[in-house]
Amino acid sequence: MEYKRVLKTDWKAKWIWPDEAKNNKNAWVCFNKKINISEKPESVTANISAENKYWLYINGECAVREGGLKRGPTPTGIYYDEVEIAGYLREGENLISILVWYWGNEASYSSTDAGQGGLLFEAENSGVSIISDSSWSAAVNPAFKEDKGKMQPNYRLPESNVYYDARCEFSGWNKPAFDFSAWSAATEYAAGGEGCWGETYSREIPMFKDFGLKDYLNSKDYEGINFSVRKKITLKVPYNAQLTPYLEVEAKAGKKIVITTENTYTGSIHSTYVTKDGVQSFESPAWFNGEFITYDIPSGVKIISLKYRESGYNTEFCGSFTCENSGMNTLWQKSLRTLYVTMRDNFMDCPDRERAQWWGDVTNEMMMTVYSLAPSSYLLYRKGVSTLLSYTNPETKVLQTVVPIKNDYFELPCQQLAGVCGFWTYYMYTGDKEFLRSVYGASVDYVNLWKMQDNGLVEHRSGSWDWQDWGHKIDVVPLENAWYYYALSSVKRMADVLGDETASIGFESRMKSLYAAYQTLWTGEGYKSPENNGYDDRGNAVAVLSGICPEENFGRVKEILFGTRNSSPYMEYYVLESLCRMGEYSLAEQRMCERYAEMIEEDYSTLWENWIKKDGTSNHAWTGGPLVIMSKHIAGISPVTAGYEKVEVNPQYSLHKNISCTVPTIKGYIKLDYTNENGKRIINLEYPESIEAYLHIPENAVVTVNGKSVE
Repeated sequence: MEYKRVLKTDWKAKWIWPDEAKNNKNAWVCFNKKINISEKPESVTANISAENKYWLYINGECAVREGGLKRGPTPTGIYYDEVEIAGYLREGENLISILVWYWGNEASYSSTDAGQGGLLFEAENSGVSIISDSSWSAAVNPAFKEDKGKMQPNYRLPESNVYYDARCEFSGWNKPAFDFSAWSAATEYAAGGEGCWGETYSREIPMFKDFGLKDYLNSKDYEGINFSVRKKITLKVPYNAQLTPYLEVEAKAGKKIVITTENTYTGSIHSTYVTKDGVQSFESPAWFNGEFITYDIPSGVKIISLKYRESGYNTEFCGSFTCENSGMNTLWQKSLRTLYVTMRDNFMDCPDRERAQWWGDVTNEMMMTVYSLAPSSYLLYRKGVSTLLSYTNPETKVLQTVVPIKNDYFELPCQQLAGVCGFWTYYMYTGDKEFLRSVYGASVDYVNLWKMQDNGLVEHRSGSWDWQDWGHKIDVVPLENAWYYYALSSVKRMADVLGDETASIGFESRMKSLYAAYQTLWTGEGYKSPENNGYDDRGNAVAVLSGICPEENFGRVKEILFGTRNSSPYMEYYVLESLCRMGEYSLAEQRMCERYAEMIEEDYSTLWENWIKKDGTSNHAWTGGPLVIMSKHIAGISPVTAGYEKVEVNPQYSLHKNISCTVPTIKGYIKLDYTNENGKRIINLEYPESIEAYLHIPENAVVTVNGKSVE
């Protein structure tokens, strides 16, 4: 299947929902439909859309676990899934059962809201026709209730906490033997693509990956225990993961079990289960994340089994980096885990407090994916970009920093300039000229919004939130102007590739003017605005990356970049990148290991939002930049031309006794192994034949390339 946004307008199906739940928020609704099939089909694709998430069962078997994407491909649109269901169908009578969870939260940072729940289902081929309409039966699931303690984890999340009372459940409602004759007929609303749900777009990423039910590391410690007093027990997951908790217990009715994680108290979801009589099992449908899952067990409950189901974005861990420095190896792996736990419907800043697609985080995450995950992960970035473009106001031309979103608005100008630079970077790693065309117009429009002052520098653009980074001592003038120069150079490169000669000349002229003006900020010791008391690492770093800092100034700038440590983990990636750009690999590695020392030593698998753990979330996307630094600069693997037509492999041999690195590319894997044993350097490089590779070779080295010895 090709994952690309496609507008579907030819629906036969109708949006359906029960009247009794028309105005309900946090509504869980069950749908059932029986159909007869004369002959089992070889293939049937179901097009399914739900406001907001759905679980599909066919003849009692789970066919889709958490279907649907968070609403908002456009400000008014919704996604639909394409699901192959033939394998679940059989000759004769079939039962289609769907559970839909409608959130109804208009204020979230990661989804929009139609104002009403709904289900749209259409599957047709010769001999099979399954269309959502009033012939479907529907009922509000009475077991899902409002959590009176705290229904909404925090205002940024569209999801609510889960509260399930098994005493009220429809037992076996999705099994063929269940009698749902007392349910009411679903009410038909608008046809697909119409009504409050808006236009329908095909899903742009794969269905989520289900890793299956797993034991916690210490599940066996609690199996068979009958609790005589209330006790909180904590189960350990091997790493910070997106998961749904599972339990099997024996109890009398009315016992309340609350399931939380170490992230619950920063605003994440939690689940509550109220028991019925006897042996019973429950898996919370709503995912949360963590390494430590706490079950608050009341007295009178016997544990039979406690498990969890990991899920997440459907990709593979293909990249790797190791050297003799165990701390760096740990940091690379923690960066990877931080990346993966922030990937699902969209790239997120964090998987607990917000799950929001802040564009500064997205740009850093995209760089991490190209060095660690299979190219299927690139689709998540493409989805984010298409959403960003869909939310760009054609009149104001402003690129919003958080999309999808409703009833709020964010423009963080420096994050958006970094995002424009990220567009060019993505092209370099993929060679995708179609992508470049799609972002070019919006990029040009955005950089043209910025006004120039009489002194040749840009006029400060505060946006809707005047934010450049967490932390203190931000020197805005050199940072903002360097970001703007960087974005200009990126758009000029786009113009050159796409043949827009007139625009390229205009951008080059503006760059020359800004370059000259920027040098007035040079003091002889570094770049600094006159009103700032000291030198900031952030502005000087972006000055190097953008090219607005001439090489003759590198000697002074490197002292600022190594000795000044104002940046948060977000901007730290750019500081490290700039040190490497100047060839100061040793200083970059030393700074990285020193700044991340506490995170490396912490017995936790992901990286924090800030340098002090308590000052933010414990798993924040933007902090994983060291992964890129190690693979791109220490192992030295990076494309020279777009799409890895040519690649440079320039390992920092003098820094390490051994380096092993694998980089997944759109053309295949590049693998480097290097060892230095008693002064004898052994290098092995493997890469696809379609790539032209340039390997830097030190003296007295034994080199093998694609299995052949090289002189």
